[in-house]
Amino acid sequence: MQFKNQKNYIDKINRRYTFCSICVITMMLLLSNIYNITNAESVEKAVELSPAKIGYKYQEIKSIAKKNLNKNDTDVLENIVSKSQNFIQNHPKYKRIDEIYYYLGNALIRLEKVEEGIVVFETLFKEDSDARYVPTILLELGLAYDKVGNHVKADEAYNSLIEHPKYNKRSQAKKAEDILEMDLELRTGELPKPQLPGSQPNQWIGKAAPAFKVMDLNNEEITLDKYHGQVVLIDFWATWCGPCIGELPNVKATYDKYKDKKFQIIGISWDKSQITLETFIKEQNLGWVHHYDPFGQIANQYGVTGIPSTFLLDGEGIIRKTDLRGPALEIAVGELVEENLKNPHHGPHSKSIPATKLIKPSNPTSNNSPGPINKPTNWIGKPAPEITITNLKGEELSLEDFKGQVVLLDFWATWCGPCITEIPKVKKTYEKYKDQKFQIIGISLDRSLTPLTEYIQQEELSWHHYWDEDRKIRTLFEVKAIPSAFLIDGDGIIQKAYLGGFDVETAVAELVDKNLKKVDQTPTNSGKNKDNTDN
Repeated sequence: MQFKNQKNYIDKINRRYTFCSICVITMMLLLSNIYNITNAESVEKAVELSPAKIGYKYQEIKSIAKKNLNKNDTDVLENIVSKSQNFIQNHPKYKRIDEIYYYLGNALIRLEKVEEGIVVFETLFKEDSDARYVPTILLELGLAYDKVGNHVKADEAYNSLIEHPKYNKRSQAKKAEDILEMDLELRTGELPKPQLPGSQPNQWIGKAAPAFKVMDLNNEEITLDKYHGQVVLIDFWATWCGPCIGELPNVKATYDKYKDKKFQIIGISWDKSQITLETFIKEQNLGWVHHYDPFGQIANQYGVTGIPSTFLLDGEGIIRKTDLRGPALEIAVGELVEENLKNPHHGPHSKSIPATKLIKPSNPTSNNSPGPINKPTNWIGKPAPEITITNLKGEELSLEDFKGQVVLLDFWATWCGPCITEIPKVKKTYEKYKDQKFQIIGISLDRSLTPLTEYIQQEELSWHHYWDEDRKIRTLFEVKAIPSAFLIDGDGIIQKAYLGGFDVETAVAELVDKNLKKVDQTPTNSGKNKDNTDN
């Protein structure tokens, strides 16, 4: 019995020993794994700190930001914020850190975290006032302060840019000067719309509104004659336009207040989709008249180059005010409605210049211009005006260089929704016919060079590009709205001209085929073989 108890005791000790051994081995394995994991993390950290790895992370943030320049996807913006914050924290001395600061501040502001974005921009400017992205950051800093209504701080940012010894000649400084000239109530954190020389909206004041006859969304006819004797607000807008949506409460309040006092609004939409427009109008209960004008035919008549843009007409069809925004809209409409109710109207055009006659601000035409051009199609059959430009690679070009080739002169901008919609068609056409005596010259109406060059590189647009900063080429061709395109044959004659999108591939195919069949009478003047890549 004693032996049996002793045996049981020994077996119990052995079991405990076995269990403890298993625990020890398990702990050793766990410690080994922890060591391996820690060691792997140390190796990864070492790799992250290498210049190549840091550069890769910078390029990753840059790529995400550039691909989403015109988008406000919350998840993407939050991702940019997270990656940028980590990068700045871990690599504060990186040579391109100013660019990361810009992406971070810009993303925060677009996420409506304006105060946080302001702190980011202020921090960079204090740490390195000569950094490469300082002019862009100071401009956006001023806009951010305007957005939150702090115009005093906004003025400080704008003036810092205008007086900057290194960057006071940049395009951003010019924009800052333009903003400082605006009324405070109009400074809402958005860049002022670019104006075409000689066709500023206020030059229409006192002139008859150009007539038009179009259909509304209910397929009923809209004409200015129909509203003779009423005050009319013509409102150019789109659902994708942030400033337009920001103005909607003012427009709605004005309409509701005066709609029963001989006042009407005609909305001219630049939306990309009629379904989107109709859905938005229904959801927001916008009870006035609407016309879907995706290619900007009416905008072309009025010289509108950006939205929102408004024209206020009196009962005789005369334009009395333009570009009314904020509280100024309701005040101006109220005054004109009161005046209109006191003045009887005896019939269309009783005291006005005929609205069927387009009265445009005086604008001297070039010797090469065929005279006043109300729409691009009027150029068809006429010689293209000669131009000499310097492309984004610094090469001088002229239409004469491409004699014997078909040339597509494409007026566009990265901020123009319909233009961007047309880009895939243009790219496809260029790739198909670029080796068949066909060239494209893109004439950009972008507000600054940076988004243009970035977009061209991102989308690999390998034809010739020119930034028409001073609008000289646009004025020469009488282009009032974009996208606009001119298709020129080998003899320099404009064969097709369109406002808005068109079947570019078919048009080019027909003209290229005709051009190739034609005997080249001047073989030595068939166009210079210039590099088509403007990256």
